[in-house]
Amino acid sequence: MLLHINGYPDKIANAKWEVKELGIEHNGYVDLLLGEFKHYKTRLDHGGISKELQQLLLEYGIESLAEVLVEGLSRVKRCTDEGRALMSLDLQVLINGLQHIVSSNVRPKLQTVDTFVKAYYLPETEYVHWARAHPEYSKTQVVGLVNLVAAMKGWKRKTRIETIEKIEAGP
Repeated sequence: MLLHINGYPDKIANAKWEVKELGIEHNGYVDLLLGEFKHYKTRLDHGGISKELQQLLLEYGIESLAEVLVEGLSRVKRCTDEGRALMSLDLQVLINGLQHIVSSNVRPKLQTVDTFVKAYYLPETEYVHWARAHPEYSKTQVVGLVNLVAAMKGWKRKTRIETIEKIEAGP
């Protein structure tokens, strides 16, 4: 309730990911998330709670950011390879910004986002295995990823449907 990031999966999903070339500019939602996190830290600082508890709540906040990012990225419908690279750039800018706000290393807490972004580059035969190896992602998130990859890489309809059926069937 102190970290206001509920609407962000849609903001992330609706960002422009069909870019022709990767520039040096990250998406605006990154700055907004960093602003929200700064406000969150300020609320914790002035909340009259111990430093230990503040540290724990900051870590939970970063985990919540990671969940919001993965959820948003899993809802993206169209994306170029350059758009996927932009996702990685956005993540790096977010990590660097968070490092200025919190004292702990935030990179490990955001590793799930990086892993999810990089899964876009897997060969089509690997997605079922990858989904089983990564239970940290919901089936809906993995299916969103598969639908995106299938659309952008021109998979046969049958391949896409069979892959999704195997993922939804579970281990």
